[in-house]
Amino acid sequence: MPLEPRGEGERVPVGTVIEQEVTGDSARWYSFAAHSSGVYAVFLEALEGTAFLSVVDSARHSSVASINASQGGATLEDNASGNFLTPAGGVYRLRVSTYPVGATARFRFMVYEINTAPEKVAARFAIGDTVAGETIDPIVDGDRFFARGNAGQDVVLVMETLGPRGSGSVSLTVVDTVAPTLLGYVFGEAGTPTLTTGRLRLPASHDYLFSVSSVTSNVYPRYRGPYRFWSYLINRAPEHRPAPIPLGSEVRGETIDRAGDVDEFTLAAPVGAEYNAFVQAPRAVQLEVAPVSGPVLAVATSSGADTALFTHATGRFQVSAAGTYLVRVAGTAPSQIADTGAYRLFLYPIDRRPEHVSAAITAGDTISGEAIDLPGDIDEFTFSGAAGDEFNAFLQAQNGSPETHLQLDVLDGGGTVLRSAESLGSDTSLLRQVTGRFALPGTGTYRLRVSGASYYPYDLNYGPYRLFLYRINRRPETLPDTLAFGDSLRGEAIDLPGDVDEFRVTVPDSSGANLVAELATQPAEGTGLSVYLVNRATGATATAAALYTAGVRASPGRVVLPPGTYTLRVDVSHYQDRPVLRGAYRIWLYRFGLGPELVPDTFAIGDTVAGEVIDPWGDADRFHFYGVRGQHVNALFQGLAPPSGGGFETWIMLPGADFYSPSIFIESPTAAGALEEHQTTRLELPATGWYGVEVHGAGGGISEQGGYRFAVVPINNTAPEHVGAALAVGDSVTTEPIDEPGDWDEFTVTATPDQDISIMLDGRPGFSGPFVSLRAYDPGTGDTLASQVGQFRRMAGPFRAPPSGQFKIAMFQPSGWFRICYDANCGGIYNFVGTYGFHVVAVNRAPENGPAAYTVGDTVRGEAISPVGDIDEFTSSGTPGEQLTLFDRLTATSSLDSAIVLEAIDPGTGISLVGSNTAVFGSSTFFSVGSFTVPPSGTFIVRAHVYGEWGYGVGATSYEFFVQRGP
Repeated sequence: MPLEPRGEGERVPVGTVIEQEVTGDSARWYSFAAHSSGVYAVFLEALEGTAFLSVVDSARHSSVASINASQGGATLEDNASGNFLTPAGGVYRLRVSTYPVGATARFRFMVYEINTAPEKVAARFAIGDTVAGETIDPIVDGDRFFARGNAGQDVVLVMETLGPRGSGSVSLTVVDTVAPTLLGYVFGEAGTPTLTTGRLRLPASHDYLFSVSSVTSNVYPRYRGPYRFWSYLINRAPEHRPAPIPLGSEVRGETIDRAGDVDEFTLAAPVGAEYNAFVQAPRAVQLEVAPVSGPVLAVATSSGADTALFTHATGRFQVSAAGTYLVRVAGTAPSQIADTGAYRLFLYPIDRRPEHVSAAITAGDTISGEAIDLPGDIDEFTFSGAAGDEFNAFLQAQNGSPETHLQLDVLDGGGTVLRSAESLGSDTSLLRQVTGRFALPGTGTYRLRVSGASYYPYDLNYGPYRLFLYRINRRPETLPDTLAFGDSLRGEAIDLPGDVDEFRVTVPDSSGANLVAELATQPAEGTGLSVYLVNRATGATATAAALYTAGVRASPGRVVLPPGTYTLRVDVSHYQDRPVLRGAYRIWLYRFGLGPELVPDTFAIGDTVAGEVIDPWGDADRFHFYGVRGQHVNALFQGLAPPSGGGFETWIMLPGADFYSPSIFIESPTAAGALEEHQTTRLELPATGWYGVEVHGAGGGISEQGGYRFAVVPINNTAPEHVGAALAVGDSVTTEPIDEPGDWDEFTVTATPDQDISIMLDGRPGFSGPFVSLRAYDPGTGDTLASQVGQFRRMAGPFRAPPSGQFKIAMFQPSGWFRICYDANCGGIYNFVGTYGFHVVAVNRAPENGPAAYTVGDTVRGEAISPVGDIDEFTSSGTPGEQLTLFDRLTATSSLDSAIVLEAIDPGTGISLVGSNTAVFGSSTFFSVGSFTVPPSGTFIVRAHVYGEWGYGVGATSYEFFVQRGP
């Protein structure tokens, strides 16, 4: 009968079945005493309900095993926890519970101590033995075996589970108990074994532990029944042929005899020797090359689909020291019993000399009849040259396969690669795989090296090839090497890829030039013909043309060439600097002066310049006219050449500016209907002096040649159209508008010389323009006295009337001097039409109600800013360097538009000392505007004015202020 303790922590005997009930709101606790270094498991069966059992190490308070059972499930002997170790022995607690709350379970369990010694055979065996006759019983049983091994031995073990297929699996683990380290393991499923531990290298000479137990799995049941295992040592020497490996000969007849087998062949190699090794087998086999003691140098792995010996290779490798090396062959899956069978290998010694032709190559020679005989082969050819000599080298692989990639490298005497080229086996031309032009850095011997492309699979890169070395001569091959300035040339060509033609050009005096080129052969994408004109004295490129389309003349545009000697260089450009373009070309080097050829180069405002032409292509004509600051003009331009897709362009430059700094651009097609179709509209000349005008083709096209005309005409309609132009101080203008885009109204105001004046401008409200502008200026000098933009109501000034007593007020829409015009209204540069108004205000700077002299510490009262535009200035003094503070307020609180701005001014410099950025609109208390330091002169001015709408000084107000000592 099973024992039925209450489950309140009682000690239970090992190996005895315990039976009891448990409810969901409680748990049953038991304990047992474990031996040190013991191995235990717990069996559990649910007679009713569901039970859960956990084992806890009472010393460490950690769970070491658990198991659950349900009614109708596995019986007690077939439902066990995992095996757990009790290294230090002691008391272990068992907790049994059920779920959910309110449920009841009846269960029985047994604590089982596992005997790890084999029950039927000896625990010790020798490596190479087969251990048979032992069983796993019960399912938690485990057997420990021991065998001695020697350091460096390679061991393979196989586990065979002798029960019927599907009855479970048995594991075999190998442990170095000294280290301690897990060396390997294997699972043996019931049935025919298929797996091994793989090859295990024993690290030392001593006993090793071999543990056998059933495998817990969710695929099959835990095994109970017989098993056996066996082991064998690996002999690394080839079993069927001598270990020394022949060079350049196929090695066959050797096999991977059993899983984990290794065959090590020996190679006696001199220092620096190079090899490539190949391996072939009907499954994956790995070949390694390594010194007897040291890291692997090269690796190759065969594929089961291989049928040819040279399909997989290590790639070329070199030995750095003389000595004996190992060529090691092994299966890639030594943990599989089936990893066995025959293989072939081939060790190819690399000889860098060509095998079939001479190693010496002369510029102009084509090498044929040579081949990369096997993957990894290298052929090196030598040639000599002097420093600065230029060459191009060509390579063509010829085996017909697009999978073959051969590479050509140019190396100097030190082994530095100067240039490279690559060819596919399917290439059909020798002249399309180029290194690109290279110059020899020094006099000496150089090498051309042909090999398989290093980045591409080594097993594909071999086969016949052709090689060509071309010496570059920069002199043209057909025409003289001198080109007259203004002449053209044809009949010359880029004969071979890398060819360059250079012509000498003499420019006797400073001239305009246009370089034009045309290519006969359509270049490949990313390739173009480049023509450079280089100043021989400075090495600077004066101009250059690039051609990417055959039959189309190309020009970089007009340039001015200083006198001197130039080199006209014809070259081919390519985005990788490996051009293959060949073919004929034509060049025109046009020469022309920069002044007009048929009419004078100066004209007067009001003249129309006609009868001149743009010829030849790239020609430019430069003119001058004299203008006065403030003069109003309109520039008009018309192309008179045949219609085309191109156009002409006129530039206008300020006095003193060079002809490459234009400010005005007028565009016209080569054929325009009328002079007025393309004009600047009103221009106000900003300076007095000689203005420059240049006419040229707008886009650089060949069609931009032929006649044109232009005119710079005066605009004199600056008088107002609706009111008189003569004004006096105090007058207003309210009924004059800007009648049309570009309209300009000027008024003459008579005042007292040096009279203080402001102008109140009534502009357009809001923030959306355009806006009219006001400018007051001295008609004698043209200098601006005051200006303002017609947005809101703004004050322009104050300013002093000129000594003549007269000044002018101009009302206009500003446009600036810079503009680009391509139609009759210059792109609508003027777009304001509408009314404006202004009032000329006499400014009295003295206070109206009190003295202008002010004493520090006094309070000024009863003063006002009135009328609009009024300014009050008080003069005062203090000790130089003294700190003073300015206070002010309004007599009545106002809006910001009537706020007071009170400043302290240094009369010597006119600089505001304090208050320029402060507006006061409160009246309850005095506000501290800020402190300032009395200037070295000891005097200062207190200036009062209205802040005004948006800060533009239009308004009136009354105020009080005082200045106190101290900050």
